[in-house]
Amino acid sequence: MKKISEFTSTNIMSVSPHRETEFSSIIHQSWERSREYNIDPNRKYGKVSKELWKKSIVNNAELIHTALPLMNDIYQLVEGTGFMVIICDRNGRLLKTIGDEEILKKAESVSFVEGADWSEEAVGTNAIGTCIKVNRPLQVFHYEHYLKILQEWTCSASPIRGSDGNILGVLNVSGPYEKVHPHTLGMVVSAAKAIENLLKLQEKNRRNEVMKSYLEVTMNSLTSGIILVNQQGDIIQANKTLQDMIQLNEEDLVGKKIAQVFTNQLFQTDLFMFDNIKDRDITLKTKINQNTKHVLLNCKPVYQGEMRIGSLLTFQEIQKVRQLVNRFTGNRATITFKDIIGKSPLFLKSINEAKAASHSPSNVLLLGESGTGKDLFAQAIHNNSKRSAMPFIAINCGAIPRDLLSSELFGYVEGAFTGARKGGNSGKFELADGGTIFLDEIGEMSLDMQVLLLRVLQNREINRIGDHKVIPVDVRIIAATNKNLKEEVRKGNFREDLYFRLNVLPIQIPCLRERDEDIMLLASHFVKQYNQKIPRLIESISPSYLNAIRKYDWPGNVRELQNVIERSLNRSTSGVLSIESLPDEITGHQVETTVDPNVPGKKAEIQKQLLLNTLIDCQYNYSKAAKKLQISRSTLYRWLDRFNLK
Repeated sequence: MKKISEFTSTNIMSVSPHRETEFSSIIHQSWERSREYNIDPNRKYGKVSKELWKKSIVNNAELIHTALPLMNDIYQLVEGTGFMVIICDRNGRLLKTIGDEEILKKAESVSFVEGADWSEEAVGTNAIGTCIKVNRPLQVFHYEHYLKILQEWTCSASPIRGSDGNILGVLNVSGPYEKVHPHTLGMVVSAAKAIENLLKLQEKNRRNEVMKSYLEVTMNSLTSGIILVNQQGDIIQANKTLQDMIQLNEEDLVGKKIAQVFTNQLFQTDLFMFDNIKDRDITLKTKINQNTKHVLLNCKPVYQGEMRIGSLLTFQEIQKVRQLVNRFTGNRATITFKDIIGKSPLFLKSINEAKAASHSPSNVLLLGESGTGKDLFAQAIHNNSKRSAMPFIAINCGAIPRDLLSSELFGYVEGAFTGARKGGNSGKFELADGGTIFLDEIGEMSLDMQVLLLRVLQNREINRIGDHKVIPVDVRIIAATNKNLKEEVRKGNFREDLYFRLNVLPIQIPCLRERDEDIMLLASHFVKQYNQKIPRLIESISPSYLNAIRKYDWPGNVRELQNVIERSLNRSTSGVLSIESLPDEITGHQVETTVDPNVPGKKAEIQKQLLLNTLIDCQYNYSKAAKKLQISRSTLYRWLDRFNLK
């Protein structure tokens, strides 16, 4: 066998004048490695494993699929010349061969077939194996092959690299050495690069598809409806939330002009004229199914570089926004029927009536003296109803000045009056949409407000102050009063038609003096409750204490009892609640209610304590406190200033 130095100077130069300096070192080093591998240069065939080939076919399916069209293009160029085109895996195993029948038979005679191992470690110096070894394109000519059976061939191979730079496989063209062309290797390198670019493009497309799937899932999981439109107003995409919101399918939206889908005047103009829109309150109207939805609209431009290419529109259902706001602002009921304490027959009758009312959509009127727990009943009715997951809004009609009550109930638009909040404000009826509104002290409502409330009950819609737009509301009303509304109707202080609207399900809540057996039960409950708050432990209640609270008339009802228990715990010096801790009005030592505020000394202190206790009993409702003390509100304010109780 010739030494490498004997043939490289002649044979290599016949292919390229620069071949000796460019390739001889690579070939020489490869021959040295081949000797180290103990490869027999006289071997008559290569090594073939069909099992390993089948596994490699599966693992390299994408490489084969991508390379085959380019392999066919190369074969068309060399067809009939005795050349064959081969794609190999990263280890040099032949995956697919294309060639003339005659050359394929010749290749088969030396096991140069699909499944053959053509690594340098298996067959010594050859274009495929050595190309992998040195990680660069390579042409092995004639006698440069280490095995004698291959020295009739010239092979041109180029690695195919992935995006990470690692070799995925090898593209090879082999044929008779006497027919080799100097440009064959260049052709193979170009084809290998084309395969690499196609693989990168396919990988990019896969990433884009994955990203598209992620984006679709993200868009469809949002609680806001989303529409993407181009500069011409064509809808490019609409998420599932938006489709469900307006009850239209994707085919009803995508590809359509936004002005064809919605009737709103806002969408009849070109979108590129829009500035940023933030939280615009609109009623979304569709042309196809005439559906309407009260939403907040936001619009943001979409840019590609410096050029605006479209807009992103988001729609949030007002009702869901309000539900979220109510969750975090405390507009919800916390009391259930289990939290309401009492076992007297009269009280249990009221509880049962309230439970029955909770399953009805009709309005409820809670009647009873101040402090009987009408607010607790209202919350329990709401929590036991189908509206329990929706807002519960409570408003005290007697505590809000007459001129402000309408804006509290119905809201207002920006500029409706001096001092109106920028952007306007939602009223209680809007916030309670889908839920319950509790109108406490309904008997204190003015006649003009009663007219507005009656309109809401009849039409189930409101108008914000300063706005002509009608806003539909779905609200259940629970009203409460300590007044005799029939008598108020007779006096002309309360509208008869409103009374009949509210008095659908009247529930009378008994006062505490009618629930004698509940006084002990409530007292024990309040002691346990305040034991957790006040840093002293009350272990028992003395008989004299219990006797005194049972004899008392409780004009303030349960609220007054709760207040007395709290004061007693604060005044107690031992672990037993004794009669000494009770206020004088409970034990029978009544305090004069009309005391001259100019009288110095002890009487002034008594007056201050009386005023403080009354304020606590009335929950700092100045109107109630003045009425209970039988003084005017102006006198009450003077007392508050004098005793620094504001």
